[in-house]
Amino acid sequence: MEIRSERCNMCDNPPCVHCCPTGASHVSDFGKLVQINEDMCIGCKACLAACPYGARYTHPDGYADKCTFCEHRLKVGQDPACVSVCPTHCMHFGDLDDPNSDVSTLLQSRKSKTLLPEAGTEPRVHFLTDTAKK
Repeated sequence: MEIRSERCNMCDNPPCVHCCPTGASHVSDFGKLVQINEDMCIGCKACLAACPYGARYTHPDGYADKCTFCEHRLKVGQDPACVSVCPTHCMHFGDLDDPNSDVSTLLQSRKSKTLLPEAGTEPRVHFLTDTAKK
């Protein structure tokens, strides 16, 4: 059995962004985060269909929505809320582009996997699968 969250994987090659007809789905300048501009979204659901992780949904107001990694918190130096409140401290967040960051060091020392690597999305969410590399 495997338990995992189906959150946005903040892909480096995000199909949800490539298919968006209005540019509402985009990669932000802040931290390479895949985000949605709700004012530009026309509710066509193309991004919902394109996401291989099932991470998008229709907000009650009609626009596409998803996890934002709490970009508003990141901008003031805080972790995403899910990381901050995790009772088991099993979630980690950081800059994968910095090989010296805590999260990069953790990934170098542990076995991990990404979801659906065959989709070619290059997800930035990694799941630790073991306590140490062997």
